[in-house]
Amino acid sequence: MAKMRLQNEWKMWAAFAVLLLLVVGYLYLASRPPMEDGEYLWRVTRIIDEKDLDLKGSGTVIQLRLIGIRVAPAEEQAAREYLTKNLENQWIRIKILREDPKGVKEGFVFFSKEDVIARMIRQGIAEVDREERAYDIRPYIELEQEAKREHKGMWRQTDSGAK
Repeated sequence: MAKMRLQNEWKMWAAFAVLLLLVVGYLYLASRPPMEDGEYLWRVTRIIDEKDLDLKGSGTVIQLRLIGIRVAPAEEQAAREYLTKNLENQWIRIKILREDPKGVKEGFVFFSKEDVIARMIRQGIAEVDREERAYDIRPYIELEQEAKREHKGMWRQTDSGAK
C-alpha cells in the first residue's frame, strides 16, 4: 500500500491551535463579570426582603445585608419594591464591612456609582441606624433630615419612623 505523505501538515495543526486559543480566550473574557472602577461587579439574583439581597459574582453566591439602615414596618413593602425595581438582575458594586455569625455579609451597594443606601434614606424609605459604628453615619443623617424636611416616604407623618 502506498504511503500518503502530507507536506506542511504542521500548518494545519498550528491553525487549529490558534483557533482553539481564540475560542478559549473569548469564553474566558465573556464569562468574567463586568468591572467598574477596577472592581468586579456582582449580579443581584434575588431580593430577599427590604434589606437583604442574594448576589452572584465570579462563580460565588453570597447574601448581602444593607448596613446601617432601619426600615419602618409601614415602608417594608416600598423598600422591597424599590430594591426589586432598581436592582434585581442588575450588576452592582459592593463594599463589605463585616460578616455576621450566620455568614451574611453586611455592607454598601453601589448601582451606577450611586450609593443605594443613601438613595433609600433620601427618599424616606429607610432611616439611619444611629447605633451603627462600622462607618461615619453623619452624611446619612443629613440625608435623613432632608427627607424629613421634605416629608418624603416614612416622614409624611410627623410621628413616623422605624423603631
